[in-house]
Amino acid sequence: MKNTMKLLTVVMIAVLALSIAGCGSARTGRNRKSSKGYKINLEEIQKNQGTLLVIKNHPQEAMTIEDYENSCYEVTISYDGYVKLPGNPDSLKMKDEDFVKIYEFCTKNAEKSKFANYSEDVCDGETYTFTHYDLDGNPHVIYDGYCYSNNDLQDILNTAYNYQLDK
Repeated sequence: MKNTMKLLTVVMIAVLALSIAGCGSARTGRNRKSSKGYKINLEEIQKNQGTLLVIKNHPQEAMTIEDYENSCYEVTISYDGYVKLPGNPDSLKMKDEDFVKIYEFCTKNAEKSKFANYSEDVCDGETYTFTHYDLDGNPHVIYDGYCYSNNDLQDILNTAYNYQLDK
């Protein structure tokens, strides 16, 4: 009987500790998701004006200056959730999950310099520059170079390019 009471006491203390920890995070907002299920407040972020991310490509092949200028293009993603791609006359509204993925990529990598020492040994094709603009409009170059083998960078490229109208 004494062992049962001791075990019951330990279990009650553990339950109490877990419920206190759970209530603490609920009060402070930690680990809570927004109404749409994201860890960010999507509605508040998309009220902002301006550019979130610009991805520029740079061909690395031998060509004339005119051909080079005609081959360069950029993709612009704005804070309001619209993407502007070359060849599209208008900006297109991104799906919320795509916007959140790109927003989190920008905010996590702009200050950390995650890609500062990343490079690929390639000598032709295209390089890309990923530039994030914070809410004050300050540019932060996340990466500049080849990105054929980097899954994170390829995922962002593919997400943005999924909005091409000619698919």
